[in-house]
Amino acid sequence: MMRGLRRWTVVLALVGLVVSVAPAAGAGEIVIEDEVHSGIYSSEFFSSSDFDALGKAAGGRATFGGTFHDIAENDSAAGGWSNTRELLDEVWRGRATPFASVMVNASAYRVAAGQFDAKIHEWASHVEQYLDKGEGRAVIIAPLQEANGTWVPYGCDPGNFKGAYRKFVDIFRSRGLDETKVRWAFAPNGWTSNGCGSLADYYPGDGYVDVMSFSGYNFGTCLSTKWESVAEVTDFAINELTAINSTKPIVIAQTAAGRNCGGDQAQWVRDLFAHLKAKSNVFGFIWFNLNKETDWRVWTGSWVSPGWRDATRTASYQWPLSDWFAPGPLVIAPPTPQTPPCPNGSCDSVGLVDSGGEWLLWDGLGAGSGMDGFYFGNPGDVPFMGDWDGDGVATPGLYRRSDGFVYLRNSNTQGIADTTFFFGNPGDWPLVGDFNGDGKDTVSIFRESEARVYVVNRLGVNGGGLGAADYDFYFGNPGDVPFVGDFNGDRIDSVGLYRQSSGFVYFRNSLSTGIAHLEFFYGNPGDVILAGDWDGNGDDTVAVFRPSDGRVYVNLKNAPTAADYYVYVGSYPNAVTWSRGR
Repeated sequence: MMRGLRRWTVVLALVGLVVSVAPAAGAGEIVIEDEVHSGIYSSEFFSSSDFDALGKAAGGRATFGGTFHDIAENDSAAGGWSNTRELLDEVWRGRATPFASVMVNASAYRVAAGQFDAKIHEWASHVEQYLDKGEGRAVIIAPLQEANGTWVPYGCDPGNFKGAYRKFVDIFRSRGLDETKVRWAFAPNGWTSNGCGSLADYYPGDGYVDVMSFSGYNFGTCLSTKWESVAEVTDFAINELTAINSTKPIVIAQTAAGRNCGGDQAQWVRDLFAHLKAKSNVFGFIWFNLNKETDWRVWTGSWVSPGWRDATRTASYQWPLSDWFAPGPLVIAPPTPQTPPCPNGSCDSVGLVDSGGEWLLWDGLGAGSGMDGFYFGNPGDVPFMGDWDGDGVATPGLYRRSDGFVYLRNSNTQGIADTTFFFGNPGDWPLVGDFNGDGKDTVSIFRESEARVYVVNRLGVNGGGLGAADYDFYFGNPGDVPFVGDFNGDRIDSVGLYRQSSGFVYFRNSLSTGIAHLEFFYGNPGDVILAGDWDGNGDDTVAVFRPSDGRVYVNLKNAPTAADYYVYVGSYPNAVTWSRGR
């Protein structure tokens, strides 16, 4: 796209434009903003005093208390002693919220088939004994943890696992235990055993999952071959879970790094807090504080790791987690937006195109912006904008993927195309940019089937063809979604790719075959990728339009961070970019 222009991002719309300020977190919404909460698995059955002692020694308390359960851990359904009740209540009396992982010593097939329904009901009755003590008691339950591994009896059977997991949820709900008392966590291992599928294969469905979780350990040289960084242990699973559903909070169900296992455990703990704090959808983690496969402990009852002490003093703490157990689905409320990124009103912006071909150009990324409107195009055409005549103003264009025809106008007014021509093959995607720095935009194509870019630095006329491309190159994989921007400020556009299946962004700063010069994770599957100079500094950065929540999320750094700014525009299906003279 052209430098020296104001760019607009055009969104295919079904209804008119709506602008709002960020909503406050409401029922079932939680805000995760520059914070991380800690949790711990105590080695003590009567753990309440252990939580108190750790809080005093470390100078900060744990929000979560991890517990492990088996549906057969109690003698009967009613009366007398209850292991389940006491384990959960000890955590609660330690001023933490229980995160309870529960297993069944049987195959996923048998659980899904209903052979353990009576025992699940029995175990649920013991959870009820804990909840019936009142005073806001609640619990997060993770059924059949680490089911994507071969080391558990119900493992490596994703189809039956989903049915088995849903058994727990359905039985609890049938007993009247709703989201005001129980939230449900999907808790696979952070990596899947060979031949056992992906994390997504095990996902039981949005209606059955409130919290995304996983297990991730730094085994170090005690149990593996090397000491691993926090990113190596956690990022793959975080990205996989985010790709499944980015609106659900992530709590790492189990994590730890061994003592004396080839690295500095205390520093690893500090790094863990810092790394997760930067993740916009990670709420916290629970440390496996046991001396088991190796000595994972950061707290022994008389000694606390200096890393834990340093980090937990600045960590967040909340008890009870009242907003987690409000009626309705548990979702992450969007972070409070910063001041609109454009300081002088002369930066790239957003607009809308509805299904009837009406274009609405929005003058700025903020409330109160003006809009211009006109009609151009047919349903199904791919809209874009560019400066076709070098006058410094970007105007509409359309690409008809069924036949490769291009339709361009030289003014932002209603009317027929001023220029028509064809280029490419049916199914190609249009790429609009100034690829040679001459001050004019042209229409090139990305051939998805070949993962190949065809660049042409001229426009056609009179409905004719352009002929061969000026040059072409390979970039990306089939199925990637292309976009264009000047990512290094050299006034020449280059090509980026968005892998919607994973949310990864790839771009090069030259129009040639090669690996990406920069790659990072941003957005969710199904997001629409955008690029623009949102803050007027001369470089393009990415943004995504999310049809599922109707927001545009702007990234000002081309880095895997939370959005620097967002604006609500409504639930529309698509987006492209526009500029106008500055």
